This record gives sequence, structure tokens and C-alpha cells, in this order.
Amino acid sequence: TAKLLENSFRLINISFINEVSIFCQKLNIDVNQVIKAASSKPYGFMPFYPSIGVGGHCIPVDPVYLANKANEIGVETRFIDLAVKINKEMPGYFVGRAEEKIGGLQAKKVLVVGVSYKPNVADVRESLVESLITGLKQKGAQVSWHDDLVKDWNGEKSVGLSSDFDLAIIATPHVYLDLTKLGDVPILNTRGSI
Repeated sequence: TAKLLENSFRLINISFINEVSIFCQKLNIDVNQVIKAASSKPYGFMPFYPSIGVGGHCIPVDPVYLANKANEIGVETRFIDLAVKINKEMPGYFVGRAEEKIGGLQAKKVLVVGVSYKPNVADVRESLVESLITGLKQKGAQVSWHDDLVKDWNGEKSVGLSSDFDLAIIATPHVYLDLTKLGDVPILNTRGSI
């Protein structure tokens, strides 16, 4: 139960900061500066950071176990239910942002950078990048992906970073990335860029 609480707490707070990030983006406010300022309070605040949504084997899964058990015994888990919904909607939100950024996606060459569920690991379990790529393709984009830690995924191979794209979407910012290789390619950063 302690593990379910911990992972539900993280899911709820990551989903909440993703909502705050959407709010800040609409107002042209840098959410990471907001988080930094809020973190200056010496007590009571724990920073969470925006992203494409949570993945991995714990955070997107364990809260669902808790919610299912609660449902079995007649207890509501509204925070968890809403957090799961928000988390699953994030890839679609970024597909919309991509469309806005480059004036549509039909026949555009889009590079998704990072496919693992968190930076600096090769683990793709429950990675919402798959939903992002699917959504981009449904809008007619020609999607490639780059991740030197994953290399092979879903029957495809990682491509190199280059300036041969109409848009790059930073989904998982591994520390090894040299984004200067993208040249003048417009970048959409899922980690809170405005």
C-alpha cells in the first residue's frame, strides 16, 4: 500500500504540473521558471516537472491497481482517475502543439527525440512516446525517431540527429544529446518550453 501511495502521489503531481504547464504555455510563461521560484520556499513544496506524461513500470501502473481495488470495495479515487486521464492525453496535446508550431503535419518530416520513458535509460515500458508517434502519423507526418540508448524499437531503428526535418520534438532529453546537430530545425520541447 505504501508503494501504491508513493506512485499515485507522483502520478497525481506530474499530471498536475502538466496541466499547469499547459496553462503557462497559453500565457507565454516559462513553467520551469515558475517551478524554480516555487521551489525557493523552504518547506511544503516539492518540485515536479512537465513532460509528455509518465511511463515505466510503476507510476502509470500502480495507481491503477489502487483505483481498481478501491472500486471493488466501493471507494472513489477521483484524483487518481483524473490524473490517469490527464497523463494519457498529453501525447495528443503535443500533437496539437506540433501542428500549431509548423502549420500542420501533413507530409512534414518530424523527428521525435528520445523514446524511453525517462532520460538516460533505455527502458521503453509504458512510454507515451509511442502514442505521440501514432498521433503524429495519424495527422500525416512522416515520423522518425532518435534514441542512441534504445536503438531498435517497434521494428524501427534510431536515426541520427540532423537538419533534415521540419520539426524536432524533444520527448526524452537524454544528457548525451547534441541538439546543435539539428541546425535550424524548429524544436518543440515537451519539458515545458513555451
